[in-house]
Amino acid sequence: MPRTTRSRKGTARGARRTSPEQVPSRAPQPPSPQAATPPAGGPLYLYGIVRDAGSLDFGRIGVGTAATEVYAVRASGLAALVSAAPGWVVDPTRAHLLGHQRVTEAILREHTLLPAAFGTVMASEEQVHELLRTGHPALTEVLDGLAGKVELGLKVLCHREHLVQRLVLEDAQLARGADEPEADHERRLDAAVEDRVRRDMRALMEGLRPRATAVCEHPPVGERMLLNAAFLVERAGLESFEAKMRSLAARSDTYAFRFTGPWAPYSFVDVRLTPREAEAVGT
Repeated sequence: MPRTTRSRKGTARGARRTSPEQVPSRAPQPPSPQAATPPAGGPLYLYGIVRDAGSLDFGRIGVGTAATEVYAVRASGLAALVSAAPGWVVDPTRAHLLGHQRVTEAILREHTLLPAAFGTVMASEEQVHELLRTGHPALTEVLDGLAGKVELGLKVLCHREHLVQRLVLEDAQLARGADEPEADHERRLDAAVEDRVRRDMRALMEGLRPRATAVCEHPPVGERMLLNAAFLVERAGLESFEAKMRSLAARSDTYAFRFTGPWAPYSFVDVRLTPREAEAVGT
């Protein structure tokens, strides 16, 4: 049977793809090299933007050595979810990454979230208000496009040696001929593996694509990874999507499937969260 795993993560193109580990910080630089500690009233750690509706009380779950209060800064019908930042630069430590993940998961349960990149720090509530006001048209448009949707991830991995053995068992002509140079045989096997992987991954994507609003394929990471894809899926269609994925995975015991989510839709939003250049583009 194929191996499948499912984990939950909460983690925009700037955020672009992805999990907090992969998203670069857009935090502003400190006003001066001497500003090593936050002044009173700032800076603020920004998790993302939602509609100003429903309960926005998340309690003390924010990033920091001690969990900080996550609260809403409101303007123009939008709300930015923030907490006191531990500093002007938030290092990607395990504790900080888990804190960011914890908050985005909590927000995502009840709200459509336009996520901020890990490490996004705003100087003050006034700067957050300016961001919401100046970026209102673009931010609202993206939130409309993301309404009711979440991101799911799928990674497919394989040991090349296992796949080669399977192919040779299926096609005896792939075995090395008595007089065939080893280099020629390796080239034939490489071509056969590439062709098989291409066909299998195409079939997998063709089966899943109709159940997603949008698809984003990222470069594979490492030698074993064959596919690294993200899917924007309606919440109402999550069970159907997962059932189809498991059905397709069950057709092959050659690959290992890692299915993750739901996430905030980092792979499908391009956001520049700076007040003077507030800009957002949805996929």
